[in-house]
Amino acid sequence: MISLTTRQRDLLQFLLQADTAVVTADVGRHVGLTPRQVTYSLKPIKLWLVEHNADLDMIPGVGVQVACAPDSRENLLTELAAQENIRLQLTPGQRQQLLTLNLLTVTEPLILYQLQQESGVSRTTLLKDLDLIEAWFSTFDLTLERRPNFGFMVAGTEHQQRQAITAVLWGDTEFSDPLMQMSHSTGLVYELANDADLMPLANHVNQLVAQWETKRAMNLVSFAEQALNGRFTDNAVLYLALVIAVQKQRIQSGQIVQGIHPNFNKQAHRTIWQVASDMLARQEIQLPAGQLEPEIAYLTMHLLSGSRSGMWPTDQEMEAPIVALFDSLMRGIAQAYRVPAMEYDQSLREGLAAHLIPAFMRQRFHLWAPPINYTRNLSERYAFETTIAATLAEEISAETGLMLPDDEVNNLVLLLRAAFIRERPNRLNRVIVVCPSGMATAQLLVARLKARFPRLGKLDVLSLRELDPEEMQSAQLVITTVPLPQEYSNQPSVIQVHPLLSAEDIAVITQWLA
Repeated sequence: MISLTTRQRDLLQFLLQADTAVVTADVGRHVGLTPRQVTYSLKPIKLWLVEHNADLDMIPGVGVQVACAPDSRENLLTELAAQENIRLQLTPGQRQQLLTLNLLTVTEPLILYQLQQESGVSRTTLLKDLDLIEAWFSTFDLTLERRPNFGFMVAGTEHQQRQAITAVLWGDTEFSDPLMQMSHSTGLVYELANDADLMPLANHVNQLVAQWETKRAMNLVSFAEQALNGRFTDNAVLYLALVIAVQKQRIQSGQIVQGIHPNFNKQAHRTIWQVASDMLARQEIQLPAGQLEPEIAYLTMHLLSGSRSGMWPTDQEMEAPIVALFDSLMRGIAQAYRVPAMEYDQSLREGLAAHLIPAFMRQRFHLWAPPINYTRNLSERYAFETTIAATLAEEISAETGLMLPDDEVNNLVLLLRAAFIRERPNRLNRVIVVCPSGMATAQLLVARLKARFPRLGKLDVLSLRELDPEEMQSAQLVITTVPLPQEYSNQPSVIQVHPLLSAEDIAVITQWLA
């Protein structure tokens, strides 16, 4: 009897349910396969159908279709559902995630031969997988111990092992095709749940997913928000739910955090400490005092590190050096934009606090957090804000030792742009037009600028000889028809245009004003 893989089974099921011939590319989109993978899977499917008195028609230029009597389709679907010798087919990335989670969650060493049998791959392939996993472990200060007659075992603190587990569940790894999906409506969903019993590695993870009570954990995050009178971002709610679910499962399996992080100060965070203590009590977690306090500290650190939707009341108790740093950052922003009012923009200050305080905490306690994907690949129109954000990140690093990751720097970019939009005047105070081509050209350019951009306000025409640092400092925008001297040309408030103001020039000025 022909044995099918889970991939081939899903493909055949789709074809049996289709009323007409289906193009290979369309089949792939429906079942999550590339056209090449679909083509590779069709041969065993055809053999299976022939075994069951049907066939597979592959019509050039039309598509693929199961050839059988209409009343036979239901019988074939029934037989397919009852098929016992189905093999679970994984991508390399999926297999590596299963291996990673197994290594992180077992209490005894895993023998190489055992891993071969449970993963269904060769010794060479398995060793390559383990090399990749070992390199990824190192980013969490974990090592993969390999000993003859002992097997493979993860070595590292419980604190770091939990971080690695949470990162895998979130999908923040170098391994492709994430196996887990975390959402507010369903909690943690395991892609291989329906076929997990086909492979021991997959089944071990499936049993763990059942123990990670992520839906209940989200309710606990809501409890923390109410108790602390603040709100986490949507992503932070999902992240904290994973942290809470993993913590409970690890405690129940006897994996307890050893000691409180040396950078954690209970007295400085009494309010959040009490909330974390209440959250553990609500889960009926009972431990001796010597073990309970490190677990309360562990949860407190994560609550402190969760990104907020706004500034929290507890953030008002910032340490004096942090307050001084925020004062300095606000002054620097106002000076960079030459908009004094931005120094007192309370929304901007609260936005900085909501993002930077959790970032400070994550670095202080060496915590992993989900990357912020929406800030990647910002367009060139944010170039000025990007420059300012990089400068702020350097100041933050110099004062605190905190190296902001790129996604946090990009968050600063968005906060800066929002603040500028709030504070910018309806009309610019002064715009300099540099046009050395003669009075006629200068007047025509100024007339066109006024007609197109009423917001530009007063336009002062200067020659290159009249331009000096003081004039440049007084202007919010300089529009020039010729390249400026090197010391001025790189400033973001300088735009070079054609004397007759082309359509491209209009687009650039419009973008700058936006």
